[in-house]
Amino acid sequence: MKYACYGKCVNIEFPFVRDDEAPDVVFSFGGDGTMLGAIHKYEQRLDITRFIGINTGKLGFYTDFDIGEVGEIFRMLSEGDFDLFELNLMEYRLAGANDVKTGIVINDLALINPINTQIMDIYINGKFFETIRGTGVLISPPGGSTAYNKSLGGSIIDPTIKAIQLTEAAPISNRVYRSLASPLVLSQAADIELHPHCARNLYVTVDGEMLDCADLKTISARLSERTATFIVKKETSFFDRVKRAFIE
Repeated sequence: MKYACYGKCVNIEFPFVRDDEAPDVVFSFGGDGTMLGAIHKYEQRLDITRFIGINTGKLGFYTDFDIGEVGEIFRMLSEGDFDLFELNLMEYRLAGANDVKTGIVINDLALINPINTQIMDIYINGKFFETIRGTGVLISPPGGSTAYNKSLGGSIIDPTIKAIQLTEAAPISNRVYRSLASPLVLSQAADIELHPHCARNLYVTVDGEMLDCADLKTISARLSERTATFIVKKETSFFDRVKRAFIE
């Protein structure tokens, strides 16, 4: 088996062959942000490469193991004593006046304007749905529902459900300007398209990384057919992670 390390790799002797270009397994050392970086680095190999999250911080939904469990991980891999979890991803398209950017999203696509009231028209499956006014919008696949989305009051979604969520950030809703002002969960067949009235001071981030999008005209997102596959402990559920992170 070929492996690669990502993040703050500690001095560990691996019983496998190291291959940073074409690994079968990527060991991510850190937290959720580190895992996001690992998946993006190897996103061209998602149909082949598997990911193992080793938590060296305080909290992690994508890190199933602690640093003291490395030996147990090696045993699990050698004996095949593990489960695979496939995380549904999202794909986006940003169209400007002179260029187009596309890519995948693991946690969220955020469009936030910290200075001006952001006005956007929202289309679902090609039909106008509403005009929103506020700080911005967050679009996320199920895996991102417990991240920035939750901080905005979005719904937590079981990641085995193939869905996409649109959450408004600080929406203005009164007798003059009205919007849904509620998280909107859509099926895997849904296409979301946003048309900002003005993109001045609009910050666009994918999984926390800012994108340079000059003169942005349209933003579209939908659930991708691609997935990221994690090697996880047997009998550890999503709800165990939610309980550990937010309740216990």
